[in-house]
Formats: sequence, C-alpha cells, structure tokens
Amino acid sequence: MKSKNISGFTLIEILVVVVIISILSVMGVQMISSGSVERNLKQHGRVLQASIEYSCDQATLQNIPYGIHIFTKGYAFSQFIDQQWVDLISEEILVSKEIIDGSLFSLEIEGHSVVLKDEIDEIPQIMCDSTGQLIAFEIHISDATNTHKYQLKTIDFWNLQGQWLNVSKN
Repeated sequence: MKSKNISGFTLIEILVVVVIISILSVMGVQMISSGSVERNLKQHGRVLQASIEYSCDQATLQNIPYGIHIFTKGYAFSQFIDQQWVDLISEEILVSKEIIDGSLFSLEIEGHSVVLKDEIDEIPQIMCDSTGQLIAFEIHISDATNTHKYQLKTIDFWNLQGQWLNVSKN
C-alpha cells in the first residue's frame, strides 16, 4: 500500500489566522487614527498659538488692543476701535476659524472655567492689550470623546506654551 502524504491547512487553522489578522488590523487602524487625532489637535493648537502671538505683536505695533473670541468649535479675532470690538475681516492671517473635524474648545481664565457658546461672542474673552500683555488663560482643544487633549496656556504676561495632555480614562 502506498502511503499518501496529504499536506495543507485545516479550516480551523485558516479561521484562526484570519481572526488574528483581523484583530491586528483593527488595532493598527486605531493606532493610526489615534495618531491622526493627536496630530490634528496639535496642529490646531500650534496655529492658534501662532495667531495669538501674532495678534499681540500687532496690538503692540498698532497700539490697539486685540481680542480673541473662543467658541466651542473655533476662534476669531477683533480689534478695539472707537470704543467697540470690530471683527478682523481684512487681516488674512487672523481670520475666524471654525474647526469642522469634531474638535472642541474649552477655556479657563485666571483659573475659572468659562462657558463657551456655539457662536462668536460680541466681547472677546481674551484680550491682548497695546503692550502685548495677555491675561492668564488656558485653552483646551479636545476631540469629541474628550480622550485626546491639547493645552495652550499663558506662562507669563507675554508668552504662551502648548503641550499635549495625557487624559486618563476614569
């Protein structure tokens, strides 16, 4: 009698390999999307930081206070002219930004939480006076689940610091 050498994989072995590959794929996608969330929040924070620093430079150069309006999904800038806050429309760098990727803003001024609206407030919450000074504030930019967060805060009257915050799940 001839003995047959049958080689191959059983159905169970193939299914186990497919399940392992599926699990690894899901984990990889989550890691990649988590990185993109972090990258987006950091980018929003860096752009906002540069815009605030630029507005304070302009306030000093023009001897006109600049205001920063923070709302739940973005921010805008204005100038204090003729005893009123005027939106900056002609300034290309300091345009109003509404973030559409699901990022949300929160604000604390001098340690007190500020309730933000869904639209731009008439009076800015943060002001950069004509000397370039800012009040103490913290802006948090987070994803919709509040599991990823970027913080932008004043470290003295003239300087801002941005940093990634590790949010623990409770």
